[in-house]
Amino acid sequence: MLVILEHINWDPVIFKVAGPLALRWYGLMYVVAFTIGYFVLRWLQRIGHLRVSVEDCTNIIIWGVLGTFIGGRMGHLFFYEFDDLVLNASNRPLWDRIVAGLQVWKGGMSFHGGVIGVITAEIIYARIRGLWFWNLGDACVHVVPIGVTTVRFGNYINGELYGRVITDEAGKAITLNDKLPWYAMKFPTDTDSPGYRGLRAAMEDDWLKNHPAASKLPEDWSILPVKPEIWAKYEPLFYGRYPSQLLQFALEGFALLIMMYVLRRWCKRPGVLGSWMLIGYGVLRFPVEFIREPDHGLDPAKDAGAGATATFLAAINMTMGQFLCVLLILFGTVQILLFMRPKKSITGAEYPDFTRKLWPFSKGNIPADAKIGPPMPEEEGAPKNAAKRAAKEAAEAKAKA
Repeated sequence: MLVILEHINWDPVIFKVAGPLALRWYGLMYVVAFTIGYFVLRWLQRIGHLRVSVEDCTNIIIWGVLGTFIGGRMGHLFFYEFDDLVLNASNRPLWDRIVAGLQVWKGGMSFHGGVIGVITAEIIYARIRGLWFWNLGDACVHVVPIGVTTVRFGNYINGELYGRVITDEAGKAITLNDKLPWYAMKFPTDTDSPGYRGLRAAMEDDWLKNHPAASKLPEDWSILPVKPEIWAKYEPLFYGRYPSQLLQFALEGFALLIMMYVLRRWCKRPGVLGSWMLIGYGVLRFPVEFIREPDHGLDPAKDAGAGATATFLAAINMTMGQFLCVLLILFGTVQILLFMRPKKSITGAEYPDFTRKLWPFSKGNIPADAKIGPPMPEEEGAPKNAAKRAAKEAAEAKAKA
């Protein structure tokens, strides 16, 4: 008998600080991603691939954090909760919908919204500082797959965004391990499984028994980690599912990361690598959506007519993730055609060979006359605010002297 994969069954909370404040694995994954991202940007800045100052590297990360969370949250609300929060399908007061939108601790982040948020944030920062936006964008795509990798692992720990139910030839959900393929996984957080209610009740009783002073469960109580002896009783009643988080971890994370570091060798013009990232992510995620469980009420095969968004998705026969990936692919393709067609770069100075062909974090042989730091006003195609920035920096240097 083949043994199916087992969920990691970790407590999503690493440790609690006070009240609802706690360090969670999911939050830590963002910290890890942005920390690694900073060192990647510093390496790109040192070799002259990212034309910014050392201080800019820190600011790019800060603006990127803001763009990720604001864009990611707004994207989730707009893409996945449009009917409820915008069209008010539930007929709730405006204030209640605003409060629901601000409750970020209850989850709800969209990668596609995060991309829009980061792009917007970096456009603003590049404009303020007189930098090449497309250069900043190419640097950021060295970091994005790292973030996808860590965050998908956080989703996996939380037991969320799991895959569709694995069925037999008759279309019936399979619960028996003997009939499940080796790659199947059962998630204690699977609320659709027939064993979930019993498991939750048993875990609640166990928690209250171990906390006799408590009269009720805390608001942030989680069913994870499940005690092995309790899980053994209810596990046969849980559906086997595709572990789609791990597939996204491998494809949208590691595979996309390798793709970026390989393609950078041939992407001379700024913006081209960033465009390939949009295309690559869309191509790699699109097929995963076939085995990933659609968001509640947005399954094009089951929820047609359930709302405006579900009706639209059923009409095009795509999940929301697939539709957004198609837009990414089209957008990235159009950008590449626009950037590569002119004889001269329209997105800033082309990258020299010595910065494009270096192995990650290697120093290589950087020429003595290599241009390191923000673009100067006299450079061809310099940003409009480059002169203003250079004058300000010269004045500050003179004042310090």
